[in-house]
Amino acid sequence: MAVGSLRPGAAARWMAAGAAVLLLAAAIGLWARHGAAVFFDMLTAGIAYCF
Repeated sequence: MAVGSLRPGAAARWMAAGAAVLLLAAAIGLWARHGAAVFFDMLTAGIAYCF
């Protein structure tokens, strides 16, 4: 295996991990900016949408 080459699924795992980190960073940023009310409103709206 050449230096720097990845296994076939490794690139997809790195991309998924990067997306998860970006989503977490966005959630923390929104929490810092708008507080808990935004997240509780989104949670209740999501539950209401399910029913």
